[in-house]
Amino acid sequence: MFHIAVFEPDRCLAETIMGWLDQAGHRYTCCSQPTEFLACLTQQPFDLVLLDYVCADQACCELIGQCLSSQSERVPLLYVSQPRAEGDIVRALEYGADDYVVRPLQAEALLSRIQVLIRRFEHSTQEQLPQVQRFGVFSIDRKQRLVSRNSEPVVLTDKDFCLADYLFTHQNQLLSRHRLLTKVWGVSQRVNTRTVDMHISRLRKALSLEGSGYEIKTVHQHGYRLQCLE
Repeated sequence: MFHIAVFEPDRCLAETIMGWLDQAGHRYTCCSQPTEFLACLTQQPFDLVLLDYVCADQACCELIGQCLSSQSERVPLLYVSQPRAEGDIVRALEYGADDYVVRPLQAEALLSRIQVLIRRFEHSTQEQLPQVQRFGVFSIDRKQRLVSRNSEPVVLTDKDFCLADYLFTHQNQLLSRHRLLTKVWGVSQRVNTRTVDMHISRLRKALSLEGSGYEIKTVHQHGYRLQCLE
C-alpha cells in the first residue's frame, strides 16, 4: 500500500482517481488548490506526488519545486499532462518531474506507472546508501546485513534488520504502519498491521535502546518514530 499525494483541480477526475487508488489498496490525499496541497505535503510523508497542472509558465516550475522540497526525503513526482501538450511535458520534466502520463487517464496504466516509478525510485535511493553507516553507538553493515551496538553484533532476524535499517535511515520521521509494511515487507494490500507492532516490540528489546541516544516512540493512531535524543 502506497500513500499518494494527488493534486487534481478537476473534481470529476479527482473522484475517479481516488476510486482507482482505493480499489488498488492505496491511501491518498487529494487537493484542488496549490496552497492546500503544499500544506498537506509538509504535514505528512508520501510515497509519490501525482500532479495535474498546466505547465505553461514559471508558476508550474515553482509548484513542482515546492512539491519536491516539501518532503523530508525526495519522492517521485508523476506529472499529468493534457493531450498534445508536448511543451508542458518537456517543461515539467526540466523542472523536476520524474515521469508523466497523458489524459485521458486509464486506471490500469496509471496504477502500473505509479508502482513502477515508486519501485524504481526506491531502488535508486537504496543504491546510494553506503555499505556501512554509523548512527551514534549503532552501525549498520548492509553488505553483511548486520547491526552492531558499541561494536557488538545485535542478533536480529533478516526482517528485523530491514526494519532497523529503515528506521535509522528515516530517523525523526513519523512512519505509519502501512508505510512500514510497504517499504520493509513489500506488502501493497491491506493486511493486519499487528505484524509491524510485533516486530517493533522485538526490535526495541534487541537494540537495548535505553542509554543509546535513541528511542522508538509510538505515535498513537499513526505509527512510529525513531527519535534521536541527542
